Amino acid sequence: MKVVLSIILLFTVSMGYSQTLPIDFETAVTTSDFVDFDGGTAAVISNPQTDEINASSMVAQIVRNGGAIWAGSKIELSSNLDFTTASTISMKVFTAAPIGTVVKFKLEGTGNTERDVHTTVSNEWEMLTWDFTGEPSNFNTLVFMFDFDNIGNGSETSTFLFDDIKQSSGGDQIDLPVDFESSTVNYTMSDFGGNVSTLVTDPYDPTNMVMQAVKTDQAATWAGTTIGTPAGFATDIPLTLTDSKMTVRVWAPEAGTPIRLKVEDSNDPTHTCETETNTTVSGEWEVLEFDFLNQAPGTELLSIGLGWGWTYNMASIFFNFGTEGSVAGETTYYFDDVNFGGPPVQGIADFETSDLNVFPNPTNYQWTILSKSTNITLVEVFDIQGKLMLSFNPNSSIAKIDASNFDEGIYFSKISTNSETSILKLLKR
Repeated sequence: MKVVLSIILLFTVSMGYSQTLPIDFETAVTTSDFVDFDGGTAAVISNPQTDEINASSMVAQIVRNGGAIWAGSKIELSSNLDFTTASTISMKVFTAAPIGTVVKFKLEGTGNTERDVHTTVSNEWEMLTWDFTGEPSNFNTLVFMFDFDNIGNGSETSTFLFDDIKQSSGGDQIDLPVDFESSTVNYTMSDFGGNVSTLVTDPYDPTNMVMQAVKTDQAATWAGTTIGTPAGFATDIPLTLTDSKMTVRVWAPEAGTPIRLKVEDSNDPTHTCETETNTTVSGEWEVLEFDFLNQAPGTELLSIGLGWGWTYNMASIFFNFGTEGSVAGETTYYFDDVNFGGPPVQGIADFETSDLNVFPNPTNYQWTILSKSTNITLVEVFDIQGKLMLSFNPNSSIAKIDASNFDEGIYFSKISTNSETSILKLLKR
């Protein structure tokens, strides 16, 4: 009888430490399921902060008091997580800590992996999401580390509530060209070194979505943003010694700001190539061209990488590279329209007039026309025989022309603004 009872108790204890997602802390998970470490203390408690985002009766709490900068707690799952189709983990979080507090979500098992997300509110519940696209099915333990890199003091700002942990699809894997307009693409960025990126409406065009990159006052000289998740782009960047350029449309508050672009292999971070250029305007959008044949000092030559058989499927952008945030102060930048491609060909230029900018040109999917000083009132596109292909009235400083259904070749666009009419030559490839 004692043996049977012991087996039952052992089975009960082992089951207590084997949970599955989703977790809502209402019934299945209790305080005893947590394993605390290095100054973190977890408990399942009644929700002290119910609101419209989280009206649950029970939530989890971690209080950090002394210990290490990585203090926290963890829960073991009954099986490994599979990120093949459900690539993100989301969780509701409440904290009185300042906006921008780092919440590190780590997965352990066979090896480990981790992601950082910053809070965007204080004294409110919010849903935070960590993207694990491309990770193997090696992990069965959830590790929670709030306010990572700081030592807690047991106060209100070292107390964190969390709830409703679930796994879901993050959308299609990002791929070039990147325009931030799709409703099905996962536009999760991977920030590092003190950068904070957010998908926002273009402050100069309410019809356009762009990525905002804030280089905080705590940022390192090398702070930046990987354009996508750690899995990189869905396809390799087809860099060669004859086709070695990428373009990015950027906004920076000051001309002369050094912008660096880095490409690498998501499976081997030692396989990289970096290049750098400077902005030429202040407080305006412009298209910057990055030629990886002009590698940044101290970085590997593209020719060497390609010669060794390296491939590149990930790109990271660095604003004001080489300057710490504490020196420059917190600064906001924007970027959009990340594209692979060489310089203008067949005499077709990106800058056709002093006031209008068309990019990318050539393109295989979309031309974007930017008016620097006034709204575009009419866009007409003609083929080389003069046949009208499309016509529309954007009434905005930016017009986007869908080229996806056009045959390869030369087209002409008649652009009317509030002040002039211009003819632009366009190339579809």
